[in-house]
Amino acid sequence: MSVFESIVNFLKGGKHARGAENCVPGGHERERRVLHPVSSVCEQALSDFGGIRVLASACADERGRDTGSLSSDPVCRESRALIAAAKKVGCFIETKDVPGTRYTIRTGESEVRLVQKEGLYYKIKNPFAKLHLKRHPVEYVLFEHVIHNVLFPDCRLDFLGIAEDYHEARMVYRQKAVRSESRPDDKQIAECLGHMGLLSCGRYEFGNDFLFVTDVGQDGDNVLLDDDGAIRFIDPIIGFKPPLLPRLKGALASEDGVQAIVNDLYRI
Repeated sequence: MSVFESIVNFLKGGKHARGAENCVPGGHERERRVLHPVSSVCEQALSDFGGIRVLASACADERGRDTGSLSSDPVCRESRALIAAAKKVGCFIETKDVPGTRYTIRTGESEVRLVQKEGLYYKIKNPFAKLHLKRHPVEYVLFEHVIHNVLFPDCRLDFLGIAEDYHEARMVYRQKAVRSESRPDDKQIAECLGHMGLLSCGRYEFGNDFLFVTDVGQDGDNVLLDDDGAIRFIDPIIGFKPPLLPRLKGALASEDGVQAIVNDLYRI
């Protein structure tokens, strides 16, 4: 049974898509990835897309009525749209209301807060901080956590809403803490991503036909080695290539679109 057939079986009411287990070559890490039952990944992707559907629609409306859109910077325009849309649909969050104690020095990319008792991080993230590395249009920043969760379900980002900081939009996420005191080396990272079908295409960058993952070197802080020896990608930069862009928008309107994306990214 193919991965896609397993997904379809699940969505039609079948049990966990275990059939994929018997046809997965490529070594231990590849097996670990696909043995998340793929049905669970697809189910979560459906939930993630559903969670941003109303906000994405409101954002599109706000872009259309932004009278400064012709002369303003795309980042300013998208930031205005995200903030206005979030207030309209009820998912705007004041930064003072985000739980936790500041965990790291505040950077231009994000502020991270820790609720130690619950083992949770809250991230107030600037989605525009590294657009030059992502290379996709600014209006696709709302999809980044969804694809992160498809690729790295063990380190999923729960999207909580939109905040405002320095008059710019911020994405607010929650993520479970990873128990780790070490980091994998570049060879281990490359092997792990290679088993996922993401091949080296530049320094600290790995990709396929649809996307690339970057900023994943051994000296960074986006990849950890957990206490069980598994590699965890907690917050790499993910860039979307042109073939993925219409699929992302299509997935907002159709469950079939979500299934197609998961199938593409779990291609064996």
